[in-house]
Amino acid sequence: MVENTLVQIPFVLDFTHFQFDQAIIFLVAVLLSITVNAEAQALVATVLGDVRREPKDRFHFNPLLHLSLSGMLCFVVGGFGWPKQIALDRSKFRHKTLDVMIIKLAGPFANLMLAGIAGSIVWIMAVWELDDQVFSIVVAVNLMIFVFNIIPLPPLAGSAVLSFFFPEKMKSSSAGHLFVMVSPYLVVVLILAMRINDITILNRYMDPVVVSIFKFISTP
Repeated sequence: MVENTLVQIPFVLDFTHFQFDQAIIFLVAVLLSITVNAEAQALVATVLGDVRREPKDRFHFNPLLHLSLSGMLCFVVGGFGWPKQIALDRSKFRHKTLDVMIIKLAGPFANLMLAGIAGSIVWIMAVWELDDQVFSIVVAVNLMIFVFNIIPLPPLAGSAVLSFFFPEKMKSSSAGHLFVMVSPYLVVVLILAMRINDITILNRYMDPVVVSIFKFISTP
């Protein structure tokens, strides 16, 4: 765990010692992060063949149109989350399973790039011995999205791996469709239950990765 004078990394909202200014910064960082994530997926989907007549339907850069209820709940309870799923026409892809995986991975990797940009600013401010919490929280949010997306549950990018193991008929079945619909809320419930009961199974493995990347891109 990294701690500067103002922000603890990984950053998760602490409701027992609530700080309004950090909550506002966190909200702005979340809106920025989900926009970058969704637009990166849209860009890669377009490059791979899923071209839409109206670019504004996909490239609107409006974070409010990317909001997902389950994703926002997960940000609040776990420090990471996801945007609303972008619409995909799989029939336009040459390699349906592989292309969808690439599209899903484009989101968290875009968040890693954004973390790198914000981390450079944190690095410069540290060299000048300036306190910072704005860019540190931006880095933290984006790194949390990047790292936690390896979990193989929809709508996280890691779920794309499941496509290689389950046939299309199973995924398009009523049970498969129900699982995809419910799993985002299962992730939220899982993270909330672990936080309430102070269970650190996930964080034990994920947090050190977040901290290591944060130190690498942000520490002089």
